[in-house]
Amino acid sequence: MENLIENLQKFGLSEKEAKVYLACLELDDSLASEISLKSNLPRTLVYDILERLIIFGIVSYAVKNNRKYFRTASPKELTRILKEKEEAISVILPSLEKLQKNKGTKRPKVEVYEGIEGMKTVMNDILRSNTREFLAYGSSRSSFEIIPAFMIDWHKRRIKEKIFFRVLYNNTKESREKVKIYSQTLNYAEYRLMPVELESPTAVLIYSNKVVFTSWTKEPFAVMIENEEMNINQRKYFEELWKIAKK
Repeated sequence: MENLIENLQKFGLSEKEAKVYLACLELDDSLASEISLKSNLPRTLVYDILERLIIFGIVSYAVKNNRKYFRTASPKELTRILKEKEEAISVILPSLEKLQKNKGTKRPKVEVYEGIEGMKTVMNDILRSNTREFLAYGSSRSSFEIIPAFMIDWHKRRIKEKIFFRVLYNNTKESREKVKIYSQTLNYAEYRLMPVELESPTAVLIYSNKVVFTSWTKEPFAVMIENEEMNINQRKYFEELWKIAKK
């Protein structure tokens, strides 16, 4: 019996469904109460299971003297059901394979971070990402204006973890002063000045498979986009800017 139950489970029935099916098969025309005794399962549960087996197509019933008697279809019906399942899968198999081929195409994951703590979360994500190089461009303003102590410590951790930093600043007085004041944070790093004389609080961060648009204002926020294609495009854009920037 155990072997029969195990094989019916492989067919797709649950253990209790298999017990009810086998009890009904042995008893032939039988009441739910009789099937309950035979299968050693509660009558209310047996009723529910019988309804599922009827829908499945392997149990039927007849009403005699206002009582419902259940019987199983021929066991050969199991083979028919398996064949129908195989035919159904064969029809949709090309579509399933196409989905598998496209599994690398994922919708971008977008997250928004707000406030000082949100910006710290973004910066810490860079250190946790296992990236070996971190790119940034834009912003003549600085994260140092918003979270100076945190950023000094952050760069110490970055340097310790040997995450190389390349950054493109807008060519402004603020950027040049920032480079002098916080020169210690540019160890294990390289910077260049873009031919853009525009003071701006926004910057783009590129690392791992992410691109983050940041705004370092009094109420800072960041939009993090996790998408490989966008990350690759932003890296290419950065490299083109790097070529024309001044050392």
